[in-house]
Amino acid sequence: MSLDYTVPPELIDIFRQQATQKIEAEGWGKQGRNVAVKIDNFVHCWTTEEAFKQILMKHKVWFRHRGLYFGDASGAGADFTVRMEGKEVSVGLRSVAPESLNKWKTVAYPDDRFRLEKEKIADYHLVCNHAEGLARFFGIISKAELLKELEVSRRLYSPRNQEHFRVIPLEKFSFEEMMWLLETMEKV
Repeated sequence: MSLDYTVPPELIDIFRQQATQKIEAEGWGKQGRNVAVKIDNFVHCWTTEEAFKQILMKHKVWFRHRGLYFGDASGAGADFTVRMEGKEVSVGLRSVAPESLNKWKTVAYPDDRFRLEKEKIADYHLVCNHAEGLARFFGIISKAELLKELEVSRRLYSPRNQEHFRVIPLEKFSFEEMMWLLETMEKV
């Protein structure tokens, strides 16, 4: 099961242009990072964020969104902020590659965020995927459950992304809870 939204190809082209500018402006290539992979990662991220923004708008949910952020990760802020039961709650998106989704059935999470920046972890995380404009949302996990799973997860190195990650089984993200939370988010 998934909640789906298709993002127009023209907008994805803009995301690719913006990602290329971001990578150049922030000097990722000079750091020896795989620029093509980083550009793809930003495009996937921004495409799923746009899709989730459209889903929230369709459901008339009150939200804030950080948008196409340029700058270091420390200033980025939450992907989304929504209101639930009168208080603001942060929602992060974890966009996963098709291989992780279909073959490994896992969700990668940055090891350094877990080890060094737990206070920056969103209250909820949605697992999603993007392929050729189709963004699919598969489920959600709370921060408490995410931290519990990360404590017992394996730490792996991704040569492709040149980063360490921890992996969580996809089954830990609940579709039913995602749909319930979407319905309980405060409306505009």
